[in-house]
Amino acid sequence: MSPDPLPADDATLHALVHSIEEARQPLLRLAQGLAREAVCKADVLACELAELTGAGYTAVYRFEDDGSPVLSAAHGVEEAAAEAEDLARRAPAADGGGVAVPLTADGICLGAIVALRAGGPFRIDEELVAAVAELAASVLAADERIAESRAEARRDAVTGLGNRRAFDERSAAALDAAAAGAGSASLLLLDADGFKDVNDRRGHTEGDEVLREIGRVLARSVRPEDGVYRLGGDEFAILVAGRRAAAMRVGDRVRRALRTHRRAQLPTVSGGIAVAPIDARTVGDLVRKADAALYAAKAAGRDRILVYEADRTFSTIAAGPAGAKAQLRALVVDDDRGLRELVRTILEGAGVEVDEATTARRARERVAESTPDVVVLDLGLPDDDGLALCRELKETQPALSVLVLTGREATSDARAAGADAFLRKPFGPLELIDVVEELAGGESPSRATRSEPAPGARQSQLLARDLRSLLELERGQRLMLQRAYRQTVSALAAALESKDTSTEAHSKRVQRYALRLAAEVDPLLAEDPSIEYGFLLHDVGKIGIPDRVLLKPGPLTRPERRLMETHTVLGEQLLSDVEILQGEGLQIVRSHHERWDGGGYPDGLEGRDIPLAARVFAIADTLDAITSDRPYRETAPWSSAVAEIATHAGTQFDPAIVRAFERCEPALREIYVSLAA
Repeated sequence: MSPDPLPADDATLHALVHSIEEARQPLLRLAQGLAREAVCKADVLACELAELTGAGYTAVYRFEDDGSPVLSAAHGVEEAAAEAEDLARRAPAADGGGVAVPLTADGICLGAIVALRAGGPFRIDEELVAAVAELAASVLAADERIAESRAEARRDAVTGLGNRRAFDERSAAALDAAAAGAGSASLLLLDADGFKDVNDRRGHTEGDEVLREIGRVLARSVRPEDGVYRLGGDEFAILVAGRRAAAMRVGDRVRRALRTHRRAQLPTVSGGIAVAPIDARTVGDLVRKADAALYAAKAAGRDRILVYEADRTFSTIAAGPAGAKAQLRALVVDDDRGLRELVRTILEGAGVEVDEATTARRARERVAESTPDVVVLDLGLPDDDGLALCRELKETQPALSVLVLTGREATSDARAAGADAFLRKPFGPLELIDVVEELAGGESPSRATRSEPAPGARQSQLLARDLRSLLELERGQRLMLQRAYRQTVSALAAALESKDTSTEAHSKRVQRYALRLAAEVDPLLAEDPSIEYGFLLHDVGKIGIPDRVLLKPGPLTRPERRLMETHTVLGEQLLSDVEILQGEGLQIVRSHHERWDGGGYPDGLEGRDIPLAARVFAIADTLDAITSDRPYRETAPWSSAVAEIATHAGTQFDPAIVRAFERCEPALREIYVSLAA
């Protein structure tokens, strides 16, 4: 039997009964909503808390490490936001028209929920809000534990980078986006050169530290939108947002950073690049093609990055350049660790691949596994006589070259055992290299049998002697090369000056500005020797522009403008074979008229697809253009140039580089004043 209806004029009692009857439904919705994964639980919590309590405004806050509340979700009129935040800071608190209860789980305060009444005779039920907070806190804490577990499952234990699982998920999403027309994604696979030797010679503990340091270098070398992963062993992957040029720039930064690393001696890396969707439309295909390019980089001599070429088969790429000379292989047999490391260091410096054995038994196994070109053999072995091993090797493999190292008079014995050559300890590094190369080439060593160290000479003295000789030779060659480069640049600059008398002074000024700005943006970029020449020769393509267009005092017509814009491509073609300009330097010449918003030329590149050095140069070029005379206008004040550059941040210029410009503007002004003096 239904209860008697309530008096219609008793609105207060009617509202109370209605609230009781409806209370079960929001509680059920709250529990169901918090149990779902694909929802914003803070939104569900704020909305259902308002339904449960009849509050006019509800809010969910999460606390920062310093205890300050950060709004996650809210429901109701925004005017109450300030009052709610103040109440959240004091949680637990009840202040007349509102209640704030902390979200606490396992003794940790995650945040707070706040309910402010909407007016009327009813107060917010503190116990109800507390019950909701307890339920919500347990769910949110469980979610955090799940999230941490998922993150841990996708993190490499050694380096802290993403692991193979994280890579597979991120690369699949990147390829889906590329297939949908959201731009290109590049995969840069990297392999640490000679890392096996690090583990063999320094131990796995130190090897792991080297991997961690490589991981730190990679993480510092990429942009925020790129991802770095360790796939296993010494193999790393970088997912780069953009095309091949973007991936090459990341690879160049990585290689420079590894070379200039000061805290540890890190190995070089070889790399391969493939691009989606141009080269591949599946993750597996993208990895295979990047790996093929990586293998080609290894075969071509290591310490380089190659791009996958679609018109070449995997086998052709893996074979490396046609006619490439095979790397010499040497087996060093000696139980003295110090001597083995000395010989290894000398021979690897000459491009020889080195394997080691500490006993005669191990040497036999190594030769049986893979025959080297040369065996470098010490006579004093712990398990057998070195001469006996020499005799055995020559009898079983007559074509195998054996070089004997000895500290005693053993010339006749070594010859009787079949040794092809011997060196008496101590020996000079250059002598060792000469003998190994001659033996591997099938020649009769010219110096091996007459290596006679000076009386009382030590190994360190011979090392110092040869090092001095090498340094003198290298210094002379470097000076000759630098002189040749400067002569080339001077000739090109002179040719350009002959067409436009203002260009030489402009080139020198803008070079100074750009180098200083580059140092502010990225010190590693400023250390790239190619950018100095790229900054100086950025306009060299104007040599091919007719004088009637180049020297025209008034505005250019549309056809004249198109012709003038070809100078960037002409300049790149003119300098494409100059070794010192390869990389960022050549990219400056081609891309220094690109714009951040994509409205530049010649390629219409946008944002970070524009080479970094070219983005730096664009600001330096504008600075000089405004503050110096041009055929079509007079000099403007320095302040006008600074204001103009700031105005075009985000349209013509990279905003981050504009901020760097503002930081070093006083130093740039000093350059301006000194050049004007």
